Amino acid sequence: MDWWVLLAIQIAIIVLAPFLAAILLGLDRIITARMQNRVGPPVLQVLYDFFKLIGKKPMLLNRPQVIFAVLYLMFVAFAFVLFVLGLDLIIIFFAAAAGSVFLAVGAFTVRSPYSHMGANRELLQIAAYEPVFLLALLLIGIQAGSFNVADLYAVGDLMILLPLVFVALIAVLVIKLQKSPYDVATAHQEIVSGPYIEYSGPYLAITKLGHWYEFALMLGVITLFFNSDNIVVSIIVKIALIAVAMLVVQVIDNVTARLTKERMLKFTATFGIIVIAANYAIIVVLQNVGVI
Repeated sequence: MDWWVLLAIQIAIIVLAPFLAAILLGLDRIITARMQNRVGPPVLQVLYDFFKLIGKKPMLLNRPQVIFAVLYLMFVAFAFVLFVLGLDLIIIFFAAAAGSVFLAVGAFTVRSPYSHMGANRELLQIAAYEPVFLLALLLIGIQAGSFNVADLYAVGDLMILLPLVFVALIAVLVIKLQKSPYDVATAHQEIVSGPYIEYSGPYLAITKLGHWYEFALMLGVITLFFNSDNIVVSIIVKIALIAVAMLVVQVIDNVTARLTKERMLKFTATFGIIVIAANYAIIVVLQNVGVI
């Protein structure tokens, strides 16, 4: 493939991926509504809301609030760009993590108690899922022999070797999507959207775009678990993996109630670390007996 064709494809992915993620969130809302015997909004309602926010009059409480929202978007978008370009997973992880922290810091810059409570809970969520996410990426890189995303797409057996890591990433995805039982930072019944409460208009749109980039990055990591020389088979199975992950997230969201922040931190960290450690132990045992 010519370099300019590859570059054009990468630019198209970078530009379109967050909006495709938004459409997937729209499908998620419809399926959730059907599970709850409701009609639900149109698939594109998420995009309608986004563009409506962009057209509203800008209103802000202070300048740092906007600066940190922009930093949040910049860092998570930068992490996604690095992923699309096939660069180092660990650098991608820390760039995305920095973006999440900036979102919480932005919520701390205003005097709203709801915003502060949401920011505190956002930091607790980061403490819960980031170690699990980092360990998952480390094991993926160790098993593949490289941390470069471009090299990982040449490895075809990650799903067979790392099924428990895939399970751990679903737990991370539940938190990233702010689903029950881990929607403690944006609990609408308690703190009215948490760290996002004092954002409005185009500034709220900035945070939504950042959230879509985070979601797209998580889906990108999920696609690493299967690769094939047959591009059609590879695309079909990758879509199937995403569909399975999203369906599991939806089921968890609809059959569970919100946990307390303490239980969320304790369960997510212990469960994620234990299953990843168990997966690594299984690989070591299989290698020692000569199976792999």
